[in-house]
Amino acid sequence: MEYTIVIRFLIGLAFGFALVRAGIGFAGSVNKLYRVKSSKVAQTILYIFILTAIFTAFIISGQESTYKLSIYPINLGLILGGLMFGFGMALSSCCATGSLTDLASGFSRAFVTIIFFSMGVFLGFSTQKESPFVRESYFTSPTAEQYQGGVFLPDLFKYDGFNGYLGAIIVTILFSFILLYMAKKYEAKFHINETQSDINPHKNTLYERVFVKNWTMSLSVLAISVVFSFLLTYSYKGWGASSALGIWFGKLMMLFGTDVQSLSAFTTKKATLFSEPLLNHAGSMQNIGIIWGAIVALILAGIFKKSFIAGLKISPKGVATFAFGGFIMGFGTRLSNGCNVGALYTPIAEFSLSGWIYLVFIVAGGFLGNMFVRRFISPTCSVV
Repeated sequence: MEYTIVIRFLIGLAFGFALVRAGIGFAGSVNKLYRVKSSKVAQTILYIFILTAIFTAFIISGQESTYKLSIYPINLGLILGGLMFGFGMALSSCCATGSLTDLASGFSRAFVTIIFFSMGVFLGFSTQKESPFVRESYFTSPTAEQYQGGVFLPDLFKYDGFNGYLGAIIVTILFSFILLYMAKKYEAKFHINETQSDINPHKNTLYERVFVKNWTMSLSVLAISVVFSFLLTYSYKGWGASSALGIWFGKLMMLFGTDVQSLSAFTTKKATLFSEPLLNHAGSMQNIGIIWGAIVALILAGIFKKSFIAGLKISPKGVATFAFGGFIMGFGTRLSNGCNVGALYTPIAEFSLSGWIYLVFIVAGGFLGNMFVRRFISPTCSVV
């Protein structure tokens, strides 16, 4: 058990480090599209989807029952959860994993977001467990029957000669390139030609390229895809972040006198999730690893102190905005069975059609949220 916890911490460390060095985030992909008309982050994430899906096909093909795949129902909960999560991303300028990495460089915003995100997850646990509009799927393919329903793309191509995975990979590539084309066309409308900035363009040592400068798109795609594939191979399931945060909120309530049995009854979760030490919970240790990975990345780049101090500034309006954004993101994850990694990245990488549907609504929610911020909160989309 201790060995497992250490490995999951190291996996989180790798994710956190890679996300900071790659300069990407799932919230940033949508927010940059709206705010600065740049599709660079969105393009990187779409290429990550493609490469990770290819890796996943080689890992799970013929052994699907061995893995706990993130095949989720296609229903109203998925749609509402995507809209809520996207809307909240715009308000908080981060997502679930983004709030963890941002503790190193945007502490006040990320801290407020995490507290209320965790609250939303906690309050939504019972809805996720008991509500038909979250549990029942409009469509179900054979492999998905062992889950809550949904569509596992290889089921649609069983006669392609590769257990359905060739067809599933082709569909993944097709969907990704359609979105890549749309993102580039959107960017071109505003004549944006974003170039990668370096912290110190006069140095180009190996250390600078690995630990200081933003990684190239190809290196970013490869690094994150490899870490995900290692996690899948080791733990037999994909990446998730939000459920652990709900457990954290329960732990917080225990500090104020709430007993374990009451928490278990309210959330419909096992009492041991709240009673066992946090450091014994693999998902929590992976999230803690993400935080430390981000810190290490900034320390090695020589900008941790400057970034952390700059991130302490926050306004009362910012507190209210980030709290609301965090809460609706957190509750939204219970409707869609996950966050940006749990309901988007992992399902797409594991060939669940739900991930692509979630993507459409998370982007729609993100644009609506950015419109709301610009209209009612800050014309410059800044509320710090």
